[in-house]
Amino acid sequence: MASGIKGSSKPSGGTPTYATTALVTATATTTLILAVCNQTAAADTIKVAVIPASVSTSSGAIADQYYIEFDFSLGANTSFERTGITLESGARLIVGSGAGSCSFVAYGLES
Repeated sequence: MASGIKGSSKPSGGTPTYATTALVTATATTTLILAVCNQTAAADTIKVAVIPASVSTSSGAIADQYYIEFDFSLGANTSFERTGITLESGARLIVGSGAGSCSFVAYGLES
C-alpha cells in the first residue's frame, strides 16, 4: 500500500478541460486529501473534477456531473482541504483556478 504525495501542480488560469493534465491518475483504488493554496493577495476561484475510469474523453469541456467544486471562491492568501476523495483505478482528478494563483497538492493512500 503506497502512501504519500500523489500529485502537485500550479496550473495556469482558466477552466480545466479533459485535455488538462490530471493532477492524479489513479493506478489502484486511491483515497486522497486535496489541499489548495491561494498564493496571492486576491481571491481566486477553483474547479475540481473527478473523472471516472470509464470516461476516456481526452478533449473538450468537462461534463458538469464530474465537478465536486465549481467556481469555489478561495480567499486571498488562504488554503482549503477537501478530504475523502476516492478514485477507482484509472480515474482522474483534474483541477484548475480562474486566475492561476492556486497550487494543488493531492496526498493519500493506494489500496
